[in-house]
Amino acid sequence: METTDRTERRVRGLELLLRLGMELHSERNLHHLLDRIWSDLTLVLDAERSSLFLVNEETKELYSVIAQNEGEIRFPLDSGIAGHVAATGKSLLIPDAYRDPRFNPQIDQKTGFRTRSILSVPLRNQRNEVLGVAQVLNRSDGKDFDEEDQLLLEAVASTAAVAIETVQLYEEQKRAAEAVISGFLMALEMRAPQGSGHSQEVRAYSKALAEELGFPEDDLRRVEWAAALHDIGKIAVSDRIMTKNVPLSRHEQMEYESHTLWTREFLEAMHFSGELAGVEKIAPYHHKRFEGGGFPKGPPDGRGVPQEARIIAVADALSVLTAPRWGRVALSMEDAMTRIRQQSGKAFDPLVVESLHRLGPRLENIRMGVHYAGLDGANHE
Repeated sequence: METTDRTERRVRGLELLLRLGMELHSERNLHHLLDRIWSDLTLVLDAERSSLFLVNEETKELYSVIAQNEGEIRFPLDSGIAGHVAATGKSLLIPDAYRDPRFNPQIDQKTGFRTRSILSVPLRNQRNEVLGVAQVLNRSDGKDFDEEDQLLLEAVASTAAVAIETVQLYEEQKRAAEAVISGFLMALEMRAPQGSGHSQEVRAYSKALAEELGFPEDDLRRVEWAAALHDIGKIAVSDRIMTKNVPLSRHEQMEYESHTLWTREFLEAMHFSGELAGVEKIAPYHHKRFEGGGFPKGPPDGRGVPQEARIIAVADALSVLTAPRWGRVALSMEDAMTRIRQQSGKAFDPLVVESLHRLGPRLENIRMGVHYAGLDGANHE
């Protein structure tokens, strides 16, 4: 009977490893994947609970990415069994937690859970550095975890570590790219002080509108980046026009409108891919009218304009109307929304306009959040 149970555990363990390997290539949300895998891992190892901790080098802590039936758990990097595994990089099989001097009972005291036995293994990156710790607690059959359990958990941890490191590197690249773009946009907006914070406002409003319209999470980042970059072509517009504080002449207006063509050219040269693919087909068209017309001239037109661009059009109008521009007085948020609603079905997509009005009470908070973040960033430079 014991041999049969052990064979079944091996089979389930192999199935888990195969599924983890395959799903890593198809699941875009790493946390969702790890949550599912760790739930299955708990069953395969007959554990009462399992958890996954990652190392935070800045705070010198371990924090939980997966902690079943609990909220986030944080503790010092040199604390407890998981801390010892993170420090030494060696797996531990603990048959009786409370008899081991390295065990930290404070988490049990906080959660009300009673830890008996522990299997804890490190997660390593490709440089053999410890990324975190995978841990299972209390075999439900009352037996101790054994070396076969350890081999399975180490195999799952090794596969998970590759995925986690890949995501961490990707996130670092995204943050670096965003920092460069944000710095560029800040420098661009410094040419015209009345436009300070405009791109970030449009980005924040666009994201909120896309969420209100039910855009899936994977598409929100594309909307955000297209909104942030919607005016990048203004770098090709002369300072004389960008800093002017009175209405533009017809000739000046034509030069100003050319910024959308420059935006398209610049963004096409960036060759966006992945979740940002298509940004260059959105950002340049935020001045297109829902009923047709607008600029730049030519396709797409009217209802053929991507909905993301129609979202940015409304967000852009709200930001412009609530700021002093070219001799115009800034409108209140309420008056700006009324002005936009008057153009619903003409300049603007009615669905987006209705979403804007549903957001109504939140819009001022979004705007204040953008400017507070800008001031906070300036104070830390």
